[in-house]
Amino acid sequence: MSKKSKNPKTTKNMNLINNSKGITLIALVITIIVLLILAGVTINLTLGENGVFRTAEQAGRNYTQAQEQELAGLANFENEINNIIAGTGNNGGSGTDTPVVKGLLKDIAEPGDYVKYDTGTEKGVLTFRVLYNDDTYGLQIISDKNVEEVTLGGGSWATGRDNYNSAIETLNEAAYYYAESSPYAIDGRCVGSVPTVGADGTFTAKNTEEVGPFNDFQFTPSSTIEGVNNMKDTDTNYETDRTAMQAVGGDMWTTGETYWLASRDVSSRSSDCYFYVRAVYASGDLRSNYLCYVLSDGRTYGRSIGHGLRPCISLDSNVKVIGGGDGSEETQAYELGI
Repeated sequence: MSKKSKNPKTTKNMNLINNSKGITLIALVITIIVLLILAGVTINLTLGENGVFRTAEQAGRNYTQAQEQELAGLANFENEINNIIAGTGNNGGSGTDTPVVKGLLKDIAEPGDYVKYDTGTEKGVLTFRVLYNDDTYGLQIISDKNVEEVTLGGGSWATGRDNYNSAIETLNEAAYYYAESSPYAIDGRCVGSVPTVGADGTFTAKNTEEVGPFNDFQFTPSSTIEGVNNMKDTDTNYETDRTAMQAVGGDMWTTGETYWLASRDVSSRSSDCYFYVRAVYASGDLRSNYLCYVLSDGRTYGRSIGHGLRPCISLDSNVKVIGGGDGSEETQAYELGI
């Protein structure tokens, strides 16, 4: 029996059905893959490190922190206002709130107290100490240490002689440099010279010679030495400052550094005559440093020597304490204002 041949139309339809099923399966797989990718992206955007939920959570924390900081800032501002009203403040910006008595320095300070003084120079703010605060000399402060070195004298008789005669003026001019541009000072001088400003603001000329020219040679050739009869004599002006400094304590007079006193000394004998400027040595000893001398045979000599400078500054009576500690030590120095 012969087999019946397939209907060509039926075969074509079956192929179409099979192809249709294949396409549907592939589309389903692709759709599932796309959905999985979209789901992964969505989950990452929602729950990932930088997702919506994490971002919203962090924003909430940031808002809470900002609110807390704002409240703390307002509280600090309120405290600062209360401190100003109550007379307390920040200790020189060090971050430690230390009570200070606001008011005029002259009403607060005692001799020996530490002060941060704006020199108005490239040296900036230096530590000084109260030297006088009374009805005689007003309010004066002195540098706690040397501010620079000053050299006096020279290698010849003529230079040494001239430097000796002008030594007080030289030292006072060097010290005045630390007062002329300061917002708080009205005058400046070298320690050991005449205190220049009284409590009433009256000035005393710091370069006035209280003794006449030196004529007390004990040997004949003195008259033949150029300028020797016009040498300036011994003075004791340094004693005023020394008494005040030693009354406060040894650490004010003895600083561990050698410094000039604006004061002269003369030693005359039958064999020679020496012309000195006084100084305080690191040990605290008071010594005289000769700048020139003459011998009985007519020979002359000169020399130069350098020591530190300690300015004494007369302050305006209206200078105020605006911060710092209680002035009892350097770390608690008063901070000044106008």
